[in-house]
Amino acid sequence: MKRFAPRAGRTSRAATSSALAVCLAAGLATASWAAGEPDPADKKRSVDDSISATKADLSDTSAELVEAYDSLKSTRAKLPAARSKAKQAEEVETAAQTKYDDAAADLRVAKADEAKARKDIRTTSTKITRARSDVAGFAGEVYQQQGLGDLSVALGAESPGEVIDRMVIADSAGGAQSDSLDSLTTSRADLVTQQDRLEALKDKTQQARDDASTALTEAQLAKKKADRAETDLETLESDQTSQARTLRTERTKEKRRLDGLRVESDRLGKILEERARKARVKAAKIKAAREAEERRQAQARRRAAAAPSPQTADPNPPPPTPRATSSNPTSGTTSGQSTSVLAAPVNAPITSEFGLRFHPILSYWRLHAGRDYGGACGAPVRAAADGTIVSAGVAGGYGNQIAVDHGVKRGVLLSTTYNHLQAFARTSGTVKRGELIGYVGTTGTSTGCHLHFETYENGTPVDPRRWL
Repeated sequence: MKRFAPRAGRTSRAATSSALAVCLAAGLATASWAAGEPDPADKKRSVDDSISATKADLSDTSAELVEAYDSLKSTRAKLPAARSKAKQAEEVETAAQTKYDDAAADLRVAKADEAKARKDIRTTSTKITRARSDVAGFAGEVYQQQGLGDLSVALGAESPGEVIDRMVIADSAGGAQSDSLDSLTTSRADLVTQQDRLEALKDKTQQARDDASTALTEAQLAKKKADRAETDLETLESDQTSQARTLRTERTKEKRRLDGLRVESDRLGKILEERARKARVKAAKIKAAREAEERRQAQARRRAAAAPSPQTADPNPPPPTPRATSSNPTSGTTSGQSTSVLAAPVNAPITSEFGLRFHPILSYWRLHAGRDYGGACGAPVRAAADGTIVSAGVAGGYGNQIAVDHGVKRGVLLSTTYNHLQAFARTSGTVKRGELIGYVGTTGTSTGCHLHFETYENGTPVDPRRWL
């Protein structure tokens, strides 16, 4: 059976991304975020990653629970047969034990009968020996008196009647002794026959007991085997029941966690939607102000064109027209030759562009929200444009990160982040385009030395190629 032993130590797919998603809404550079409080965009990204991972974990747990239930069902289906087999084995063992006990009792009786027969034979043999001695003595007397015969018997009598009596007695004594000897001899022969029969019976009884002993041993072994099989199944059932209970508990926890993450994701989404709305409002106001300023300047130019010659110029010309500004200096190149808003942050080849890709570490498809430069560890990283550093520090999977606010560019709030840095050259304040701010590294969720560069419009990650 597949053990899911305890899922203790089970690795979650949750990639806890704490990257700082630079938001370019109205409150981008507020004191709270600058002080290091987590940004909602960063938190939502982390929560959404956790939702994906928890969904995968929940799917795995559910599949394991189904498998555990199937295994438990199979085990429970085998238990009745195992218990029946164990009971039958117990009955066979009991019958074999009874048969063995009966055979052992019969053997004890047979041995006792044989012992008695031997004793009777010895007693009869003693009697035969004595009888033979008596007959031998009588025979000697008869032999010694053979010469006289009946005359000797008659001469010893005192009267004719006594003669007759003595002859009768002599004949009777000889006959009695002969009959006694014959009887004893016959009895001994009978006893020997009985002994032979008892020995044969004892041998047969001994064989019966041996057979019963063998059957009992086999029955006991079968009983042990059946008991062990039943015990193994009961233990397996207990383990599988415990495992299913653990998986049910884990699945319940994962469901609750997923529900909580979804609630948090919705909450953060609403915050970001409101922030984006405010950013759009501010961008619209900035655009309207810029357009109004452009119209005012155009009107001023038209008035200037229609004004009299310098000799008759208006003694009170309008004041110089101010240029539209942002919270930060206008972007440009350090050499003044580049017309792009952003410059490449590092002198290194591009190894991965913006878009969906299969994450090499987290092992699932997700948005690669920036561009990777394959620079060597320690290579200088420079600000892509003028701006203000609003965050510098460890940012979860992004490792060491710097976030720079570049203000309003092309009607949107633009910012950049520089990730997986080995070290910082700047951690706060304003920076100029091309100024050294850090060094290429491989901190955070990284497979090797490189710079992960991201650009944000109103807090939303966009392809850096739109600005480079």
